[in-house]
Amino acid sequence: MEDMIRNHFYAHSKNGEEKRNWQLLIDHLINSSRLAEKFGQDAGISQLASTAALVHDLGKYSLEFQQRLEGRKIRVDHSTAGAKELCKIFKGTPYEPLATILAYCIVGHHTGLPDYGDSSDLPGDGTLLARLKTAVCDYSHFQVELSAAQFELPSKLAIRPIKDHWGFSFAFMTRMIFSAVVDADFQETQTYMQGEKPRGVYESIEKLRDRYNSFLGKFDAPVREIDIKRTQTMRSCIEKASLNPGFFTLTVPTGGGKTLSSMAFALNHATRHGLKRIIYVIPFTTIIEQNAKVFKDILGEENILEHHSNFDWEGKRAENGELLDNQTNNVFSKLKLAAENWDIPIVVTTNVQFFESLFANRSSRCRKLHNIAKSVIIFDEAQMFPRDYMYPVMYAIRELVTNYGASAVFCTATQPNLEKFLPEEIHPIELAPDPQELYNFYRRVEVKSIGKISDHDLIGKLNSEDQVLCIVNTRAHAKGLFDGLDSKGSYHLSTLMCPVHRLETMMDIRDRLSKQLPCRVVSTTVMEAGVDLDFPVGYRALTGLDSINQAAGRVNREMKRSDGKMFLFEPDSEFVKKVPKYIAQSAEITRMVLREFPDEPISIPAIQTFYNYLYSLKDKRDFDFKNILGCFDKSQSFMLDFADAAQKFRVIEEATLSVIIPYNQEALLLIDELKNTPYPFSTLRKLQPFSVSIYEQEYNALNQKGAIEIIADKFPALVNEKDYYHPKTGLIIPTSGGGDALFY
Repeated sequence: MEDMIRNHFYAHSKNGEEKRNWQLLIDHLINSSRLAEKFGQDAGISQLASTAALVHDLGKYSLEFQQRLEGRKIRVDHSTAGAKELCKIFKGTPYEPLATILAYCIVGHHTGLPDYGDSSDLPGDGTLLARLKTAVCDYSHFQVELSAAQFELPSKLAIRPIKDHWGFSFAFMTRMIFSAVVDADFQETQTYMQGEKPRGVYESIEKLRDRYNSFLGKFDAPVREIDIKRTQTMRSCIEKASLNPGFFTLTVPTGGGKTLSSMAFALNHATRHGLKRIIYVIPFTTIIEQNAKVFKDILGEENILEHHSNFDWEGKRAENGELLDNQTNNVFSKLKLAAENWDIPIVVTTNVQFFESLFANRSSRCRKLHNIAKSVIIFDEAQMFPRDYMYPVMYAIRELVTNYGASAVFCTATQPNLEKFLPEEIHPIELAPDPQELYNFYRRVEVKSIGKISDHDLIGKLNSEDQVLCIVNTRAHAKGLFDGLDSKGSYHLSTLMCPVHRLETMMDIRDRLSKQLPCRVVSTTVMEAGVDLDFPVGYRALTGLDSINQAAGRVNREMKRSDGKMFLFEPDSEFVKKVPKYIAQSAEITRMVLREFPDEPISIPAIQTFYNYLYSLKDKRDFDFKNILGCFDKSQSFMLDFADAAQKFRVIEEATLSVIIPYNQEALLLIDELKNTPYPFSTLRKLQPFSVSIYEQEYNALNQKGAIEIIADKFPALVNEKDYYHPKTGLIIPTSGGGDALFY
């Protein structure tokens, strides 16, 4: 009888395969359970993940599902049965809350983690309670191959919940379990359907540490004073790598070498404590590629996953259309797979990708979460954390460090008071040798406020300088000022210029600066991070002190002069019609700080005062303005609203659309290729450097003018580029000439 039943219940079939070669359901469940147990080890949730995976497909034991595999066109809910079974087995026992937590993972392993719901929910409403009320096909045949005794739950949890926010901690644990289960289910199914994939075989963290330290040896005998100081910072980071995993800060002024130093800490720290990977989180896609390239050049491209919205491994091919050589093709194949679950030593990603994954509910976004456990997470430019979500963001980081063995490094020149958003017992450890002394050493810019100034007078000041940088808050203001500059040696920079255009412009700027030729640049904040240009004089429109500090880092950057000059001004301009609210608020706080620190506005005390004012002006609710925490602070810790939280948590509120720019002959050839290729995603990847992201209203304005062509029914490209793309300032938006309040 058992053999007959065993041969009749299958998990998956293959087209064209005889039925006897289909995958047995019991094999899929056991294999998935073992994988989930393995994937849950670093997160400390092995037993929970193993049990959830063992029952996730119990609904496939129904005769109806087996008929579906044989080709009958019927719908079968196979995801609810396992959840109902666990809740039935453990009802009324101390394990009932844990069974409910696993139920979220089981019912959601295809459709995503649901909200809890309430007693009025009806079958079909999509909540957990609604799913548990849903009638399912008879799945009782599972009892022939599995027993309830195998569905084990732990008697004690290893996590320490956040005081007064137990639900948040349980929700985070649920996501970790969900991650291990869906990754195990996907990989086990993929192995049956497609065979083994080249996953997880990379150089060890130890070998990468040795290679990185060997590279750092070139800095062992610095000569210049600035290089001596950078080396001291790096050595301090390596020395402190022996500290136990936890919370760290790295407070280094712009130009102090924090990128190399932070990675030196991370690799040595991970090796010392058996951590599994490094995750480098960067706020801007405009600088992520150059940071990733630094690491790739040192550690090898095959060990670095670059994962953000502008990167797609789909259909990666050589420039001539031929298949890549076997070795290179294998590297790309492995990296593409690693993008699914981050099973790779080093990940370079964005704030958006990282934080939205932590609050996602869909299986595709959550698969990576279990691989964040036991990682070193470096948050570059930590002052750029999404201010409206500070509490949920910092609570999530607290969970990773406190309960899942990670270390977090908050890396910036302008360290915000992040302790405000952490439980009171947490105090990050500083990695830099002496931040105040570093600020004293790198004090290379005199900052002076010149008050309100008209565009006419400001343009006069800029034209009177041979080499000068001016950074403003809006794109319209940048273009308006640029139009008034002397034409020779003047440049404009904003994200209305495609990346290739910006790169070419920066190369021209760097060349003119090095040759001491006239060079006047007006830019939006695109110049404030990750750009190593060095001007003798700078002007900055009033904004937050953190941004002013970043702008000052482009003045006398290499300390070749005794000091540089940075002038702060308040625009009196017809081009500034509207400034984003948070910039206006930050500017007002900066005025207050300038009154307190007129002689040292770029200093640690001034920065601390800025953040103290900034945070005190807001109500606690302003730092969780969509009440994400409220999705988990219910009367019972297992009443969790995952779908609601995922829908609310959006680092970038307003979606953008990418428009391809026919910038040069290479772009034109690629556009033509896109029209004809069977591999559009490969061509799109090559077109990324020729694309500009704009907001929907800007896209509509261009489209109404007939300036947009849709290629292959999907991909917008600019036409009439002579009318709508300026060779100096980039994309021209018909309604506003460049955007009133969009500041990049």
